[in-house]
Amino acid sequence: MQRNEIVQLLSKIIRFNHAWKLAQLQFGTESNLSKSLRDQKSCLQAQLLRDHPGTYLLLDQQTESEEPLYSVRFDTNITLPDLPFKDDAEHIPVRIAQKLFSENELLKLVRE
Repeated sequence: MQRNEIVQLLSKIIRFNHAWKLAQLQFGTESNLSKSLRDQKSCLQAQLLRDHPGTYLLLDQQTESEEPLYSVRFDTNITLPDLPFKDDAEHIPVRIAQKLFSENELLKLVRE
């Protein structure tokens, strides 16, 4: 995956994450729209993790959430047109990562 493809995919992930959060506020966490946006963001994150060897999952110990979350991280910072740099591709709940990836994939993707 080339750098510009990574930037495009990261931009999509960020946009879906923002849309998902707005949909949750407007329609609730259990609305079909909220779930659909969340699932699309997670699928894009899985694509990034599978197609780009410089990405990995890191359990986020500092985020205050009702459930454990992985941060989708990059080995190097990614520069976006509207941001100076980005070192992550948002969060993905551990339970969703466990559904999207096999046990072997998670062993390779998760870093301590």
